[in-house]
Amino acid sequence: MACKPADSLLHKNQTNEEWQDITDSGLPRFERANLPSLSQRVQLDPVQSELEIGNSGSVTIDKAKLAAVNQDVCPKLVELPVGSTKTVRENEVMQGAYCDYYIYPKKGQRISIEDYPKYIEADLISPVYYDFANGSYLVDKADEYVIRLSYKDFELFNDEIEYEVTIKVQ
Repeated sequence: MACKPADSLLHKNQTNEEWQDITDSGLPRFERANLPSLSQRVQLDPVQSELEIGNSGSVTIDKAKLAAVNQDVCPKLVELPVGSTKTVRENEVMQGAYCDYYIYPKKGQRISIEDYPKYIEADLISPVYYDFANGSYLVDKADEYVIRLSYKDFELFNDEIEYEVTIKVQ
């Protein structure tokens, strides 16, 4: 491959045009047959790190996906079974003072929470605060919603608290 130097690099009185060979410039050689045309679409595979960070790019959400299958890891991602409006999590284990659940409802849906035992309380903490003791919450926009289940009792809690929660989205 060869290129002609730009006219601005040559003196006005220089009449000899020189061509420079750039094939040995150290750059990789591209063959015309291997280059996609402008009308072709090239699909790139997503890049994944060793930590298996997903397309969302959020480490918190990825941890929540992994925690969804583990009973004693928080935060958790709530994925409703296909065709169902609720998910029941039994024998969950809270190892701190709270555990967060991430959910992605659509506008107009209602979120309601049933939890057991009585000293576990459910609150919506993001994008707005709402206490589920007041009933179900009407979703006003599609967004990431974070439900926090927390220990609310006067006695000191043990290292692990077993609980169950039912999350309904209708």
